[in-house]
Amino acid sequence: MSRRPAHFRYYPGAFVFPGGRRDLTDLDIRATAAREVFEEIGVVIDTGRLVPLRDINTSPHAGPVYHMLTFAYVIDESFVTSPNAEEVEEEIWITARAAIQQLQLPYQIMAAVHTISQFSRVAELLRALEGGSINEDYWF
Repeated sequence: MSRRPAHFRYYPGAFVFPGGRRDLTDLDIRATAAREVFEEIGVVIDTGRLVPLRDINTSPHAGPVYHMLTFAYVIDESFVTSPNAEEVEEEIWITARAAIQQLQLPYQIMAAVHTISQFSRVAELLRALEGGSINEDYWF
């Protein structure tokens, strides 16, 4: 997870997944996800391996309303990240359960991390996602 810089307008200092708005040059939302991962942490990903985890619209009480599609992505091999200092203040590798307990997370990120934490193995999460994204609302 990456900590947003303190000067960011929305969720300054919060831990989030790489992500952002779709650019006109992005072919689709998966291309947006791949571009954002590369821009923020310098990793090239295969868009065909992105699995929808949560597909929601944000709440107006939390800021601007926008469509948010969070993907799961299985890591099969080691890789090196290169965080972009303009977009990432800190990078941390942490389990979902520890992230819930230890990090400042915006609601939608907390909901995604909570969903992940409900599964003890990646294979179990992926099996659950075969039926589509898990879009439950939680009351934290």
